[in-house]
Amino acid sequence: MRNAPDASWHSAREHEMVEHVQRLLGSRRFVVDTTLGQRPVTAMKVMVKAGDRSDELKRLMSQHRPDRALESAMPVGRTLEAVFSVNKWWIFQKVIGRLLVVIAPPTRELVHGETPHPMTSGEARRVLASVPPPLPGVPTTVILGSTSGFAPECHELAERTSERTIILVEPNESGGWSVHGSTEIQGVLELLDPEDESTKEKRVHAAIDLLGDELATGSLSAERVAVETELPLQRVENAVKSYATQKGGLVAKRLDGRLLLYREGSTPQGKAVGGEGMSLVDRFKLLFNRKGDNERKIAFLSERRAALSQQRDTSNDELFKLEKKESQLKRDFKENDATTARRRITAELVQLRKEIERRQQLQAVVNQQVNIVGTHLHNLELLNQGRAAKLPDTDELATDAAAAEDMLAQLQADSELADSVSSSSISSISSEEQALYDELMRDVTPASPTADPTTSAETPVPSRTETVDRSAQKKPAPEPG
Repeated sequence: MRNAPDASWHSAREHEMVEHVQRLLGSRRFVVDTTLGQRPVTAMKVMVKAGDRSDELKRLMSQHRPDRALESAMPVGRTLEAVFSVNKWWIFQKVIGRLLVVIAPPTRELVHGETPHPMTSGEARRVLASVPPPLPGVPTTVILGSTSGFAPECHELAERTSERTIILVEPNESGGWSVHGSTEIQGVLELLDPEDESTKEKRVHAAIDLLGDELATGSLSAERVAVETELPLQRVENAVKSYATQKGGLVAKRLDGRLLLYREGSTPQGKAVGGEGMSLVDRFKLLFNRKGDNERKIAFLSERRAALSQQRDTSNDELFKLEKKESQLKRDFKENDATTARRRITAELVQLRKEIERRQQLQAVVNQQVNIVGTHLHNLELLNQGRAAKLPDTDELATDAAAAEDMLAQLQADSELADSVSSSSISSISSEEQALYDELMRDVTPASPTADPTTSAETPVPSRTETVDRSAQKKPAPEPG
Protein backbone atom coordinates (compact mmCIF):
# COMPACT_ATOMS: atom_id res chain seq x y z
CA MET A 1 0.00 0.00 0.00
CA ARG A 2 2.86 2.43 0.66
CA ASN A 3 3.78 2.26 -3.05
CA ALA A 4 0.20 2.84 -4.20
CA PRO A 5 -0.52 6.24 -5.83
CA ASP A 6 -3.44 6.85 -3.46
CA ALA A 7 -3.14 10.33 -1.98
CA SER A 8 -5.78 9.71 0.71
CA TRP A 9 -3.87 6.67 2.04
CA HIS A 10 -0.65 8.67 2.44
CA SER A 11 -2.58 11.52 4.04
CA ALA A 12 -4.14 9.13 6.57
CA ARG A 13 -0.71 7.68 7.49
CA GLU A 14 0.67 11.21 7.94
CA HIS A 15 -2.21 12.18 10.20
CA GLU A 16 -1.88 8.95 12.19
CA MET A 17 1.81 9.50 12.88
CA VAL A 18 1.51 13.14 14.00
CA GLU A 19 -1.52 12.47 16.19
CA HIS A 20 0.30 9.58 17.86
CA VAL A 21 3.28 11.78 18.78
CA GLN A 22 0.92 14.41 20.17
CA ARG A 23 -0.63 11.78 22.44
CA LEU A 24 2.82 10.67 23.59
CA LEU A 25 3.59 14.19 24.77
CA GLY A 26 1.17 13.52 27.63
CA SER A 27 2.60 10.11 28.57
CA ARG A 28 5.10 9.72 31.39
CA ARG A 29 6.60 6.70 29.65
CA PHE A 30 7.85 8.85 26.76
CA VAL A 31 11.36 10.16 27.47
CA VAL A 32 13.62 12.42 25.40
CA ASP A 33 17.27 13.44 25.54
CA THR A 34 17.89 16.69 27.42
CA THR A 35 20.83 18.52 28.94
CA LEU A 36 19.90 16.75 32.19
CA GLY A 37 19.87 13.31 30.56
CA GLN A 38 16.82 11.34 29.55
CA ARG A 39 13.73 12.75 31.21
CA PRO A 40 9.99 12.07 30.85
CA VAL A 41 8.13 14.69 28.88
CA THR A 42 5.58 15.08 31.69
CA ALA A 43 8.36 16.25 34.08
CA MET A 44 9.05 19.33 31.92
CA LYS A 45 7.14 22.24 30.49
CA VAL A 46 6.28 21.66 26.86
CA MET A 47 5.55 24.24 24.19
CA VAL A 48 4.16 22.65 21.01
CA LYS A 49 4.02 24.24 17.58
CA ALA A 50 2.44 22.53 14.55
CA GLY A 51 3.00 23.37 10.91
CA ASP A 52 2.88 22.01 7.36
CA ARG A 53 4.06 22.67 3.82
CA SER A 54 0.66 23.31 2.26
CA ASP A 55 1.94 26.42 0.44
CA GLU A 56 4.50 24.36 -1.45
CA LEU A 57 1.79 21.83 -2.31
CA LYS A 58 -0.51 24.52 -3.76
CA ARG A 59 2.30 26.01 -5.83
CA LEU A 60 3.28 22.58 -7.18
CA MET A 61 -0.28 21.61 -8.09
CA SER A 62 -0.98 24.95 -9.75
CA GLN A 63 2.04 24.41 -11.99
CA HIS A 64 1.53 20.76 -12.88
CA ARG A 65 -1.97 19.53 -12.03
CA PRO A 66 -4.66 21.97 -10.86
CA ASP A 67 -7.18 19.60 -9.26
CA ARG A 68 -9.08 20.73 -6.17
CA ALA A 69 -10.37 17.25 -5.33
CA LEU A 70 -6.87 15.79 -5.44
CA GLU A 71 -5.46 18.71 -3.48
CA SER A 72 -7.94 18.14 -0.64
CA ALA A 73 -6.84 14.48 -0.40
CA MET A 74 -3.09 15.14 -0.63
CA PRO A 75 -0.75 14.91 2.38
CA VAL A 76 0.57 18.34 3.30
CA GLY A 77 3.90 17.39 4.89
CA ARG A 78 2.96 18.07 8.50
CA THR A 79 5.56 19.08 11.07
CA LEU A 80 5.54 19.25 14.84
CA GLU A 81 7.98 20.99 17.15
CA ALA A 82 8.03 20.55 20.93
CA VAL A 83 10.39 22.59 23.12
CA PHE A 84 11.05 21.32 26.67
CA SER A 85 12.09 23.68 29.45
CA VAL A 86 12.43 23.88 33.23
CA ASN A 87 12.28 26.75 35.70
CA LYS A 88 15.46 28.60 36.55
CA TRP A 89 15.56 30.88 39.58
CA TRP A 90 11.77 30.37 39.88
CA ILE A 91 11.22 33.00 37.18
CA PHE A 92 13.12 32.26 33.99
CA GLN A 93 12.68 29.31 31.65
CA LYS A 94 15.66 27.28 30.52
CA VAL A 95 15.36 25.16 27.36
CA ILE A 96 16.84 21.70 27.95
CA GLY A 97 15.54 19.68 24.97
CA ARG A 98 13.70 19.76 21.69
CA LEU A 99 11.64 17.32 19.63
CA LEU A 100 11.00 17.70 15.89
CA VAL A 101 8.61 15.59 13.83
CA VAL A 102 8.90 15.88 10.04
CA ILE A 103 6.67 13.88 7.67
CA ALA A 104 7.96 13.67 4.08
CA PRO A 105 5.30 12.22 1.73
CA PRO A 106 6.02 11.52 -1.97
CA THR A 107 4.27 14.69 -3.10
CA ARG A 108 5.62 14.91 -6.66
CA GLU A 109 4.83 11.29 -7.48
CA LEU A 110 1.28 11.66 -6.14
CA VAL A 111 0.68 14.86 -8.11
CA HIS A 112 1.78 13.23 -11.37
CA GLY A 113 -0.11 9.99 -10.61
CA GLU A 114 3.10 7.94 -10.53
CA THR A 115 4.01 5.01 -8.29
CA PRO A 116 5.82 6.38 -5.20
CA HIS A 117 9.29 5.02 -4.51
CA PRO A 118 10.97 4.65 -1.10
CA MET A 119 12.94 7.65 0.07
CA THR A 120 16.60 7.38 -0.85
CA SER A 121 19.55 8.29 1.35
CA GLY A 122 20.17 11.51 -0.57
CA GLU A 123 16.56 12.63 -0.21
CA ALA A 124 16.60 11.85 3.50
CA ARG A 125 19.78 13.89 3.99
CA ARG A 126 18.22 16.87 2.19
CA VAL A 127 15.16 16.71 4.42
CA LEU A 128 17.31 16.52 7.56
CA ALA A 129 19.40 19.44 6.29
CA SER A 130 16.25 21.57 6.03
CA VAL A 131 15.49 21.01 9.71
CA PRO A 132 16.44 24.02 11.90
CA PRO A 133 19.84 23.45 13.50
CA PRO A 134 19.91 22.45 17.16
CA LEU A 135 20.33 25.08 19.82
CA PRO A 136 23.82 25.30 21.32
CA GLY A 137 24.21 22.59 23.92
CA VAL A 138 20.54 21.49 23.65
CA PRO A 139 19.95 17.90 22.44
CA THR A 140 17.41 17.54 19.65
CA THR A 141 15.37 14.44 18.79
CA VAL A 142 14.32 14.32 15.13
CA ILE A 143 11.57 11.91 14.05
CA LEU A 144 11.58 11.60 10.26
CA GLY A 145 8.58 9.83 8.73
CA SER A 146 8.12 8.73 5.13
CA THR A 147 4.72 7.42 4.04
CA SER A 148 6.36 5.66 1.07
CA GLY A 149 9.04 4.00 3.22
CA PHE A 150 12.82 4.24 3.26
CA ALA A 151 15.45 2.59 1.14
CA PRO A 152 17.65 0.12 3.06
CA GLU A 153 20.65 2.48 2.98
CA CYS A 154 18.64 5.11 4.86
CA HIS A 155 18.64 3.01 8.02
CA GLU A 156 22.26 4.00 8.61
CA LEU A 157 21.09 7.59 9.25
CA ALA A 158 19.20 6.49 12.37
CA GLU A 159 21.85 7.27 14.97
CA ARG A 160 22.19 8.87 18.36
CA THR A 161 24.80 11.47 19.26
CA SER A 162 25.20 13.96 22.07
CA GLU A 163 23.60 16.72 20.01
CA ARG A 164 21.03 14.97 17.86
CA THR A 165 19.05 11.70 17.81
CA ILE A 166 17.51 10.64 14.50
CA ILE A 167 14.60 8.19 14.41
CA LEU A 168 13.02 6.88 11.18
CA VAL A 169 9.38 5.82 11.05
CA GLU A 170 7.77 4.14 8.01
CA PRO A 171 4.75 1.96 7.19
CA ASN A 172 5.73 -1.59 6.28
CA GLU A 173 4.34 -4.02 3.74
CA SER A 174 2.46 -6.10 6.32
CA GLY A 175 0.14 -3.23 7.29
CA GLY A 176 1.98 -2.03 10.42
CA TRP A 177 4.82 0.37 11.16
CA SER A 178 8.59 -0.01 11.39
CA VAL A 179 10.66 2.25 13.63
CA HIS A 180 14.44 2.48 13.19
CA GLY A 181 16.84 4.01 15.68
CA SER A 182 19.62 3.36 18.14
CA THR A 183 19.30 0.25 20.29
CA GLU A 184 20.07 2.42 23.32
CA ILE A 185 16.55 3.86 23.16
CA GLN A 186 14.65 0.67 22.35
CA GLY A 187 11.84 1.60 24.75
CA VAL A 188 11.28 4.91 22.97
CA LEU A 189 11.24 3.18 19.59
CA GLU A 190 8.50 0.83 20.74
CA LEU A 191 6.41 3.75 22.01
CA LEU A 192 6.70 5.55 18.66
CA ASP A 193 4.86 2.73 16.89
CA PRO A 194 1.41 4.23 16.10
CA GLU A 195 -0.27 0.80 15.95
CA ASP A 196 -2.00 -0.19 19.19
CA GLU A 197 -1.88 -3.64 20.76
CA SER A 198 -5.39 -4.70 19.72
CA THR A 199 -4.67 -3.91 16.06
CA LYS A 200 -1.41 -5.88 16.20
CA GLU A 201 -3.21 -8.88 17.68
CA LYS A 202 -5.82 -8.73 14.91
CA ARG A 203 -3.05 -8.66 12.30
CA VAL A 204 -1.44 -11.74 13.86
CA HIS A 205 -4.78 -13.57 13.86
CA ALA A 206 -5.33 -12.60 10.21
CA ALA A 207 -1.86 -13.92 9.31
CA ILE A 208 -2.61 -17.23 11.05
CA ASP A 209 -5.86 -17.50 9.07
CA LEU A 210 -3.90 -17.00 5.83
CA LEU A 211 -1.35 -19.65 6.84
CA GLY A 212 -4.01 -21.98 8.22
CA ASP A 213 -3.43 -24.60 5.53
CA GLU A 214 -0.17 -25.52 7.27
CA LEU A 215 -2.13 -26.55 10.38
CA ALA A 216 -3.93 -29.29 8.45
CA THR A 217 -0.79 -31.41 8.01
CA GLY A 218 1.69 -29.98 10.48
CA SER A 219 2.27 -26.95 12.67
CA LEU A 220 2.81 -23.22 12.44
CA SER A 221 5.65 -21.60 14.34
CA ALA A 222 5.43 -18.17 15.95
CA GLU A 223 8.67 -17.22 14.21
CA ARG A 224 7.02 -17.71 10.81
CA VAL A 225 4.12 -15.48 11.84
CA ALA A 226 6.56 -12.86 13.16
CA VAL A 227 8.28 -12.73 9.77
CA GLU A 228 4.96 -12.31 7.99
CA THR A 229 3.68 -9.55 10.29
CA GLU A 230 7.04 -7.85 10.99
CA LEU A 231 6.26 -7.74 14.70
CA PRO A 232 8.44 -8.60 17.72
CA LEU A 233 8.48 -12.31 18.52
CA GLN A 234 7.25 -11.85 22.09
CA ARG A 235 4.12 -10.03 20.97
CA VAL A 236 3.48 -12.59 18.27
CA GLU A 237 3.74 -15.44 20.78
CA ASN A 238 1.19 -13.79 23.05
CA ALA A 239 -1.17 -13.31 20.11
CA VAL A 240 -0.70 -16.93 19.01
CA LYS A 241 -1.61 -18.15 22.51
CA SER A 242 -4.75 -16.01 22.52
CA TYR A 243 -5.66 -17.37 19.07
CA ALA A 244 -5.36 -20.94 20.33
CA THR A 245 -7.58 -20.05 23.30
CA GLN A 246 -10.28 -18.54 21.10
CA LYS A 247 -10.27 -21.30 18.49
CA GLY A 248 -11.31 -24.77 19.54
CA GLY A 249 -9.10 -27.76 18.81
CA LEU A 250 -5.83 -25.75 18.61
CA VAL A 251 -2.88 -25.97 20.99
CA ALA A 252 -0.01 -23.48 21.37
CA LYS A 253 2.92 -25.25 22.99
CA ARG A 254 6.66 -24.68 23.15
CA LEU A 255 8.56 -27.57 21.58
CA ASP A 256 12.34 -27.57 21.15
CA GLY A 257 12.50 -23.93 22.21
CA ARG A 258 9.93 -22.68 19.68
CA LEU A 259 6.26 -21.92 20.17
CA LEU A 260 4.22 -24.06 17.79
CA LEU A 261 0.52 -23.88 16.96
CA TYR A 262 -1.06 -27.18 15.92
CA ARG A 263 -4.33 -29.08 15.97
CA GLU A 264 -4.92 -31.59 18.76
CA GLY A 265 -7.14 -34.03 16.87
CA SER A 266 -10.32 -33.31 14.93
CA THR A 267 -12.80 -35.40 16.97
CA PRO A 268 -15.40 -33.27 18.80
CA GLN A 269 -15.21 -33.52 22.58
CA GLY A 270 -18.45 -34.67 24.20
CA LYS A 271 -19.90 -37.25 26.56
CA ALA A 272 -18.73 -40.14 24.45
CA VAL A 273 -15.11 -39.06 24.52
CA GLY A 274 -14.78 -37.56 27.98
CA GLY A 275 -15.80 -33.98 27.29
CA GLU A 276 -17.31 -31.38 29.58
CA GLY A 277 -20.81 -32.86 29.36
CA MET A 278 -19.78 -36.11 31.06
CA SER A 279 -21.14 -36.77 34.54
CA LEU A 280 -18.98 -37.65 37.52
CA VAL A 281 -20.09 -41.31 37.48
CA ASP A 282 -19.24 -41.60 33.77
CA ARG A 283 -15.84 -40.05 34.43
CA PHE A 284 -15.08 -42.71 37.05
CA LYS A 285 -16.22 -45.44 34.66
CA LEU A 286 -14.01 -44.02 31.95
CA LEU A 287 -11.08 -43.85 34.35
CA PHE A 288 -11.37 -47.44 35.57
CA ASN A 289 -12.17 -48.86 32.14
CA ARG A 290 -9.09 -47.10 30.71
CA LYS A 291 -11.16 -45.82 27.80
CA GLY A 292 -9.50 -42.42 28.01
CA ASP A 293 -6.20 -43.72 26.68
CA ASN A 294 -7.21 -42.78 23.15
CA GLU A 295 -7.55 -39.12 24.12
CA ARG A 296 -4.08 -39.12 25.69
CA LYS A 297 -2.68 -40.89 22.64
CA ILE A 298 -4.27 -38.33 20.32
CA ALA A 299 -2.76 -35.48 22.32
CA PHE A 300 0.68 -37.09 22.30
CA LEU A 301 0.57 -37.96 18.59
CA SER A 302 -0.63 -34.45 17.68
CA GLU A 303 2.30 -32.99 19.57
CA ARG A 304 4.68 -35.45 17.95
CA ARG A 305 3.36 -34.68 14.46
CA ALA A 306 3.79 -30.95 15.06
CA ALA A 307 7.41 -31.41 16.13
CA LEU A 308 8.20 -33.68 13.18
CA SER A 309 6.55 -31.28 10.73
CA GLN A 310 8.63 -28.42 12.09
CA GLN A 311 11.75 -30.55 11.73
CA ARG A 312 10.74 -31.33 8.15
CA ASP A 313 10.29 -27.62 7.35
CA THR A 314 13.72 -26.84 8.79
CA SER A 315 15.25 -29.62 6.71
CA ASN A 316 13.56 -28.24 3.60
CA ASP A 317 14.99 -24.77 4.24
CA GLU A 318 18.50 -26.17 4.71
CA LEU A 319 18.19 -28.30 1.60
CA PHE A 320 17.05 -25.26 -0.40
CA LYS A 321 20.13 -23.31 0.73
CA LEU A 322 22.43 -26.17 -0.26
CA GLU A 323 20.82 -26.42 -3.68
CA LYS A 324 21.16 -22.68 -4.13
CA LYS A 325 24.86 -22.92 -3.26
CA GLU A 326 25.27 -25.75 -5.76
CA SER A 327 23.83 -23.55 -8.51
CA GLN A 328 26.20 -20.76 -7.54
CA LEU A 329 29.22 -23.08 -7.72
CA LYS A 330 28.13 -24.24 -11.18
CA ARG A 331 28.01 -20.65 -12.36
CA ASP A 332 31.44 -19.99 -10.86
CA PHE A 333 32.81 -23.03 -12.70
CA LYS A 334 31.56 -21.65 -16.02
CA GLU A 335 32.86 -18.15 -15.40
CA ASN A 336 36.37 -19.16 -14.23
CA ASP A 337 38.84 -20.22 -16.91
CA ALA A 338 41.68 -21.12 -14.54
CA THR A 339 42.24 -24.86 -14.10
CA THR A 340 43.09 -24.59 -10.39
CA ALA A 341 39.90 -22.66 -9.70
CA ARG A 342 37.78 -25.20 -11.56
CA ARG A 343 39.40 -28.09 -9.67
CA ARG A 344 38.71 -26.37 -6.37
CA ILE A 345 35.07 -25.74 -7.37
CA THR A 346 34.76 -29.38 -8.46
CA ALA A 347 35.99 -30.60 -5.07
CA GLU A 348 33.49 -28.32 -3.32
CA LEU A 349 30.67 -29.58 -5.53
CA VAL A 350 31.51 -33.22 -4.74
CA GLN A 351 31.34 -32.60 -0.99
CA LEU A 352 28.26 -30.44 -1.38
CA ARG A 353 26.37 -33.12 -3.31
CA LYS A 354 27.23 -35.71 -0.68
CA GLU A 355 25.81 -33.38 1.96
CA ILE A 356 22.69 -32.85 -0.16
CA GLU A 357 22.26 -36.61 -0.48
CA ARG A 358 22.55 -37.04 3.29
CA ARG A 359 19.97 -34.32 3.86
CA GLN A 360 17.60 -35.93 1.38
CA GLN A 361 17.89 -39.24 3.19
CA LEU A 362 17.18 -37.53 6.50
CA GLN A 363 14.22 -35.79 4.95
CA ALA A 364 12.86 -39.10 3.63
CA VAL A 365 13.06 -40.60 7.13
CA VAL A 366 11.24 -37.62 8.64
CA ASN A 367 8.53 -37.83 5.97
CA GLN A 368 8.02 -41.50 6.76
CA GLN A 369 7.74 -40.70 10.46
CA VAL A 370 5.18 -37.99 9.76
CA ASN A 371 3.21 -40.43 7.63
CA ILE A 372 3.22 -43.12 10.32
CA VAL A 373 2.21 -40.73 13.08
CA GLY A 374 -0.48 -39.17 10.90
CA THR A 375 -1.93 -42.59 10.02
CA HIS A 376 -2.04 -43.68 13.67
CA LEU A 377 -3.60 -40.39 14.68
CA HIS A 378 -6.20 -40.72 11.93
CA ASN A 379 -7.16 -44.22 13.08
CA LEU A 380 -7.63 -43.07 16.67
CA GLU A 381 -9.76 -40.15 15.53
CA LEU A 382 -11.93 -42.49 13.48
CA LEU A 383 -12.37 -44.72 16.53
CA ASN A 384 -13.39 -41.81 18.73
CA GLN A 385 -15.69 -40.45 16.05
CA GLY A 386 -17.48 -43.80 15.86
CA ARG A 387 -17.95 -43.83 19.63
CA ALA A 388 -19.20 -40.25 19.67
CA ALA A 389 -21.85 -40.92 17.01
CA LYS A 390 -23.75 -43.51 19.14
CA LEU A 391 -25.16 -45.31 16.10
CA PRO A 392 -27.97 -47.93 16.57
CA ASP A 393 -27.18 -51.63 16.49
CA THR A 394 -28.30 -54.17 13.84
CA ASP A 395 -31.42 -55.39 15.68
CA GLU A 396 -32.67 -51.87 16.21
CA LEU A 397 -32.11 -51.02 12.54
CA ALA A 398 -34.03 -54.16 11.41
CA THR A 399 -36.98 -53.41 13.72
CA ASP A 400 -37.22 -49.81 12.54
CA ALA A 401 -37.00 -50.92 8.90
CA ALA A 402 -39.87 -53.40 9.33
CA ALA A 403 -42.02 -50.75 11.01
CA ALA A 404 -41.27 -48.34 8.19
CA GLU A 405 -42.32 -50.92 5.57
CA ASP A 406 -45.63 -51.54 7.36
CA MET A 407 -46.29 -47.82 7.52
CA LEU A 408 -45.57 -47.40 3.78
CA ALA A 409 -47.88 -50.33 2.89
CA GLN A 410 -50.73 -48.85 4.94
CA LEU A 411 -50.14 -45.45 3.36
CA GLN A 412 -50.28 -46.96 -0.14
CA ALA A 413 -53.59 -48.73 0.64
CA ASP A 414 -55.14 -45.52 1.98
CA SER A 415 -54.03 -43.64 -1.12
CA GLU A 416 -55.60 -46.20 -3.48
CA LEU A 417 -58.88 -46.07 -1.56
CA ALA A 418 -58.95 -42.28 -1.75
CA ASP A 419 -58.36 -42.37 -5.53
CA SER A 420 -61.22 -44.87 -6.10
CA VAL A 421 -63.68 -42.80 -4.08
CA SER A 422 -62.72 -39.62 -5.91
CA SER A 423 -63.09 -41.14 -9.41
CA SER A 424 -66.50 -42.70 -8.67
CA SER A 425 -67.88 -39.48 -7.25
CA ILE A 426 -66.82 -37.50 -10.30
CA SER A 427 -68.22 -39.99 -12.85
CA SER A 428 -71.64 -40.32 -11.11
CA ILE A 429 -73.54 -37.47 -12.90
CA SER A 430 -77.19 -37.65 -13.99
CA SER A 431 -78.45 -37.15 -17.55
CA GLU A 432 -80.31 -34.01 -16.54
CA GLU A 433 -77.15 -32.49 -15.06
CA GLN A 434 -75.20 -33.48 -18.17
CA ALA A 435 -77.76 -31.76 -20.47
CA LEU A 436 -77.63 -28.55 -18.41
CA TYR A 437 -73.84 -28.66 -18.38
CA ASP A 438 -73.77 -28.95 -22.20
CA GLU A 439 -76.17 -26.03 -22.54
CA LEU A 440 -74.04 -23.83 -20.29
CA MET A 441 -70.89 -24.78 -22.17
CA ARG A 442 -72.51 -23.76 -25.48
CA ASP A 443 -73.11 -20.31 -24.04
CA VAL A 444 -69.52 -20.03 -22.79
CA THR A 445 -67.81 -21.32 -25.97
CA PRO A 446 -67.24 -18.40 -28.44
CA ALA A 447 -68.49 -18.68 -31.98
CA SER A 448 -66.09 -19.80 -34.74
CA PRO A 449 -64.50 -16.86 -36.65
CA THR A 450 -65.39 -18.53 -40.02
CA ALA A 451 -69.07 -18.71 -39.20
CA ASP A 452 -71.63 -16.49 -40.94
CA PRO A 453 -72.04 -13.26 -38.92
CA THR A 454 -75.72 -13.08 -39.82
CA THR A 455 -76.31 -16.35 -38.08
CA SER A 456 -77.22 -15.67 -34.47
CA ALA A 457 -77.16 -19.27 -33.35
CA GLU A 458 -75.38 -22.42 -34.24
CA THR A 459 -76.90 -24.74 -36.79
CA PRO A 460 -78.71 -27.42 -34.85
CA VAL A 461 -77.22 -30.82 -35.19
CA PRO A 462 -79.77 -33.38 -36.11
CA SER A 463 -80.33 -36.06 -33.62
CA ARG A 464 -79.82 -39.75 -34.29
CA THR A 465 -83.57 -40.32 -34.65
CA GLU A 466 -83.96 -37.55 -37.20
CA THR A 467 -81.04 -38.91 -39.18
CA VAL A 468 -82.56 -42.34 -39.32
CA ASP A 469 -85.91 -41.00 -40.39
CA ARG A 470 -84.47 -38.90 -43.21
CA SER A 471 -82.41 -41.76 -44.48
CA ALA A 472 -85.55 -43.90 -44.39
CA GLN A 473 -87.46 -41.27 -46.40
CA LYS A 474 -84.79 -41.05 -49.07
CA LYS A 475 -84.66 -44.82 -49.48
CA PRO A 476 -86.40 -45.75 -52.79
CA ALA A 477 -89.42 -48.01 -52.67
CA PRO A 478 -88.86 -51.56 -53.82
CA GLU A 479 -90.04 -52.44 -57.32
CA PRO A 480 -93.07 -54.77 -57.51
CA GLY A 481 -92.68 -58.48 -57.96
